[in-house]
Amino acid sequence: MKKIVGIIGAALLASSIFAVDFSAGVRLEGDLFNYSVSKKDGSKISALMEKHVNEFYHAPLAFAISGDRAGGKLQITDKGDDKALTGAWSIWFKPLDMVKITVGAHDLALNQEHNDWCNSETHLETTGYALNLNVAGFTTDIILNNGNGNAFFTANGTADPTVKEIAAVFGYGADFGTINAFFDAADTFKAFRFAAGYNAKGLPVNLFVNAIGYYAAEEFKAVRGEADVSTNFGSIGWELFLAGGYNLKSMKDVNGNWGGSESWHIGWCDTAEKAFLGFSTKFNIPVSGFGFYVYIKDSNVLADNFAIQIKPGFTKSIGACALELALQADISTDANDSNANKVTIGLPVNFKVSF
Repeated sequence: MKKIVGIIGAALLASSIFAVDFSAGVRLEGDLFNYSVSKKDGSKISALMEKHVNEFYHAPLAFAISGDRAGGKLQITDKGDDKALTGAWSIWFKPLDMVKITVGAHDLALNQEHNDWCNSETHLETTGYALNLNVAGFTTDIILNNGNGNAFFTANGTADPTVKEIAAVFGYGADFGTINAFFDAADTFKAFRFAAGYNAKGLPVNLFVNAIGYYAAEEFKAVRGEADVSTNFGSIGWELFLAGGYNLKSMKDVNGNWGGSESWHIGWCDTAEKAFLGFSTKFNIPVSGFGFYVYIKDSNVLADNFAIQIKPGFTKSIGACALELALQADISTDANDSNANKVTIGLPVNFKVSF
């Protein structure tokens, strides 16, 4: 009996020191109907397609433990096939109150839009070692992105040493908002990305701006600016994200140098001596338990090829099931081949149950 009481007491003590979280979910998505047509490919109709898609940012199997001084996280999901994958492996600990060290996955952005949660080029998505220092509103992060299974520094024989990606992030927050910046170097300091951002407080709207520059292959490649504004008109929420700039040189050899920088981002353009401007906007309209919305995106309105997505839809919870249904129209033109001009109309749907 004393042994049982001791075990229970130890368990209660442990639970008071550590918080253990477990979550999981099942997610399916598909198209109730899809129609596409172009002169080049003709027309195609499909209906009632479904597939399991459960990315790490959706509803994976997730384990997390946290305490005053240490914690960790692990996620497991099958993403879009039948093989289980692990991700977000990370362990953190605080040798001092102001110092936090993270080993494994590390993810941050100076400022990130909320329409898609992924399009800012100030995003740093890394795997390696990170040190965070937080003192009186000032934050500093030193991040080594060596990648899973790779060494950050390598020297083989008489060959020149190689160094993976390293970033230094600085920030300061006060009543006026948050100012932050980073310097990001990759490919043994042959490629650089630098950025500054400001997230305002005390305005009638929510507002942030980012500025990013790129240098690689001994050339200053491009400048990019990002701005995001969001507000509410009564019960209606609205957000607009803009990303634009100018490429002095081709950016084709730049994508993939840095963690979190992707060619599919809104506003990305790889053509030399070319201006670019992309946007996404979303209206959220709650009505009688339904989350109606209208989403519009054009990744580059200045591109020779036109491509826009218009997506009105709604979200609805039915018991434990979260349902989303939309009418999605994708319209694109090809400046070099008018026969490739294409229109696609679909009814995408997704279902999610979390527990």
